[in-house]
Amino acid sequence: MRNKDRLRLRICDSSPYDNQRSGVGNYSHLLRQAFEGSSKVVLSPPRIFISKKISGYLYRLMEKLYSHGFPVPYDILLPQADLTLFTNFSTWPTLRTNSVMTVVHDLTYINYPEVVERKNLAHLRRVVPRSITRADTIITVSESMKKEICNVFAIRDDKVIVTRIPPSPEFSIKSNKDVHSIYRIPAGKYFLFVSNLEPRKNLKVLIKAYRLLPVSIRNTYSLVIAGGKGWKFEETQALIDEPLDVGTVCQVGFVDQSDLPALFQKASLFVMPSLYEGFGMPIVEALASGCKVVASDIPVFHESGGGAIHYANPHDESDFASKIIHAIKTPLDNNAVRKHLATLTWDSNVETILDGYRATEDLKN
Repeated sequence: MRNKDRLRLRICDSSPYDNQRSGVGNYSHLLRQAFEGSSKVVLSPPRIFISKKISGYLYRLMEKLYSHGFPVPYDILLPQADLTLFTNFSTWPTLRTNSVMTVVHDLTYINYPEVVERKNLAHLRRVVPRSITRADTIITVSESMKKEICNVFAIRDDKVIVTRIPPSPEFSIKSNKDVHSIYRIPAGKYFLFVSNLEPRKNLKVLIKAYRLLPVSIRNTYSLVIAGGKGWKFEETQALIDEPLDVGTVCQVGFVDQSDLPALFQKASLFVMPSLYEGFGMPIVEALASGCKVVASDIPVFHESGGGAIHYANPHDESDFASKIIHAIKTPLDNNAVRKHLATLTWDSNVETILDGYRATEDLKN
């Protein structure tokens, strides 16, 4: 397909400048990769400056200015685009684009404001309502989130499209990395938790559940906690630091994205006790790695895990302990995993976004 026949897409996100990508950064990175592989799209330059350092600085500066209502279009010196896609809640003013889409990953700032960092809470309260109004289309990452966004902001169902998140291919490729040595994990088997330490991740319930496990299981399995320190983590950190009579809680800190496949593949079980998520990307990464999963019994995790994982009450550490015991005794249902993961593809997400763009343009005409 000739360039002039392809949709000119500009993706505005911070992932090219982030050295340590979190969930939103990973989504943005994978989305960009999917469009780079599409014959229907040509990516328009997202920035003026070649330098990664300068571009990253300007991105963060502009995000702060737009958060406070700075009105100058960010793309005034960039070439014309058919569609500009903002991947991180905020819709910036534009001049040189026909249509705008913005990704709203979750509404934690509304449902659990007490667990959001104060400066980020103020930012989200300013920009998300503005983004919902300014964007032609809202993208979100689960049907649960779509329903929530439509209800909270009283917008049409057809203004919101869903792109559920597939795992990266590397999670299904066997890794030979010795993560035990790299991250000083005790020899033997382990349960895995992966996330930044913040209250809605509900890590305290998992630590308490681990302490309730029989001595024989704690002697066999360590609990490995991977992720950087977020905010309001002090109570959780104190619980991690409490000495155990039996068993090991091993905190390894931030894990490089390239090491995550090996970390999942060598884990006996991945546990995700979150109170609230937009989707639950680590669940599909664990499944793609061949790792069993126990997760909170919340609606959105039934989208990310389907019938391939075990569910527990996120407010009950004894239920998590019980489900962990059951999971380690139950073989992974590989057929259920394959069937579920086959419903999650970036090709279908690209088509969903392109269909959304065409529908918006049809309405305008």
